[in-house]
Amino acid sequence: MNVVIVGAFWFPHGSASAARIRNLALGLRDCGARVRVISMVPRARVDGAPPPTGPSDYEGVSYEGVAPDMVVAHGWRDSDRSIPRLGSRLVDKARWFAALYGATPHARRRLRDLIARGQCDLAFFYDRSALRMTPLVRLCRAEGVTSVLDVVEVSEHLGSRVSPLYWDFAVGTRTTPRLFDGLTVISTGLQALYLARGCEHALVVPSVEAWEQARPHRPTGNPVFRLAYVGALQDRDAPETLFEALRILGQREVPVELDVIGHYEGTERGRRFATACAADPWLGRRVRFLGSLSDKALAERLAGSDGLVLTRRKARTEELSFPTRLVEYLRYGRPVFVSDVGDVSRYLRHGRDAVLLPADDPRLAADAMAEVVRRPDRGTGIGRQGLAEAARVFDRRVHAARLLDFAAGLRARGAR
Repeated sequence: MNVVIVGAFWFPHGSASAARIRNLALGLRDCGARVRVISMVPRARVDGAPPPTGPSDYEGVSYEGVAPDMVVAHGWRDSDRSIPRLGSRLVDKARWFAALYGATPHARRRLRDLIARGQCDLAFFYDRSALRMTPLVRLCRAEGVTSVLDVVEVSEHLGSRVSPLYWDFAVGTRTTPRLFDGLTVISTGLQALYLARGCEHALVVPSVEAWEQARPHRPTGNPVFRLAYVGALQDRDAPETLFEALRILGQREVPVELDVIGHYEGTERGRRFATACAADPWLGRRVRFLGSLSDKALAERLAGSDGLVLTRRKARTEELSFPTRLVEYLRYGRPVFVSDVGDVSRYLRHGRDAVLLPADDPRLAADAMAEVVRRPDRGTGIGRQGLAEAARVFDRRVHAARLLDFAAGLRARGAR
């Protein structure tokens, strides 16, 4: 089968969406599909160097960008940076969105060419914009090509309702999915939601990974139990809960420290949390803000941690989504501390595969963390079992095969 993946995402590295698309593409490749990836995200000029041009190959997956170049990225410390950091000027943001929406006719033309050459049996979309998706899915319907939309969340989170971007994403998440032959959704909550909205066919595909090379790492030898958090300190990650739990552990003299890693540098929330932690007597010496790291540096930092933490708020948007980072964490064979929100407990058992934290109670979260910090042998067992269970339930080849079967069923229904 020829599969074309189209949408607004980084590829192959750099964000949660990039990780999902990369693993689905490689899983489909492993199942015998010929996969092409078309990214509509503007390309970056890092440190004045021009972005790569023309199609390229990533481990057997053909990849090309169709969006114009964006403004020059700034502030990188490493040469292999995956996500550019935009400037804060209005002109920078305007150029970014102009390039993002300007990519639609280029993507449509490229998709039409692939269909005409018989190189697209399944069009798989990852995007939440109605303006970008609608012309592409209508092309598929006109050409008789099966179309599937991947949905991972329902939050628009693009400012107030006076913004046209808000309404573009609102329509894209609420009504546009009915134009597609089927949906893949990241959680059972999203599946129920879209079936109720009239989308007849929805397949749950959780976060996925490759596990052949995943092995538990040796003990770190750190004198103090070191946790790592990766994220942008957004509200959905409940950073207040994370820092309050750590402060409680400090008051109890539990020996634990935290590395905060992610693309929060230069943001108001990043400055706010860094300032608050520096001024707190319990957190000032226990929290290190490392900012954005290269892919290699990030992997080394996670492998050198004694535990990996992912707090999430208890809210409807998080109940319906599923954290890609959770599956990435489990690859390291370290104990993973994750808030028990949404489908997490559907796949992982508390105290066996992971440490499930109460989402809305920092004190109880601190209690659960302290049990593992004070007993490293228990954490080692949880990490190993978590890796084994994740390899069973989040295997990208298994879910890619399910996706191909799902698409075949949609094609058969369309033929009838």
